[in-house]
Amino acid sequence: MNLAKVCVSHHYIVDLDNADMVEEAKNALYEDIMNSVKYNELFSCIDVITKEDSKEWADTDIPEFLSVAE
Repeated sequence: MNLAKVCVSHHYIVDLDNADMVEEAKNALYEDIMNSVKYNELFSCIDVITKEDSKEWADTDIPEFLSVAE
């Protein structure tokens, strides 16, 4: 089994010591996602991350609703 992670890949780097910056980034991220949906561009924000890009995953990490008989 060749595992990967499918995720929405939009983010902002923030200073956690600056609560206003964190809140502003959260609002910006929300607006970015809403605009992606509104203009039918959400699929461009979806990435597939392989094991080489991140930690190792096990087949037990696959959500039950995605499990299908092979």
